Amino acid sequence: MARYKIISLEQAEPPTSAENKNWYQYVIENDLNTITSLRSGSKSEVRQFAIEVTRRLNEKYSSAYKVKSYNRAVNETTSALYL
Repeated sequence: MARYKIISLEQAEPPTSAENKNWYQYVIENDLNTITSLRSGSKSEVRQFAIEVTRRLNEKYSSAYKVKSYNRAVNETTSALYL
């Protein structure tokens, strides 16, 4: 899967109930997915947040997932205590 990248970061209209009037919309995408979100703060703070989100997404979907496998037979035994 292709890595996620920040595509855009632009100032946006704040939600109607928001006290803070400084909002930004950022878009993160790869070949299959697009994530669009809003966040309040300075442009620098929102950029740092988007970078961290992108880093975490790339770590999550790029890492190898290993499952433990035990190659031994399962033996069923019945104890007299449980009969």
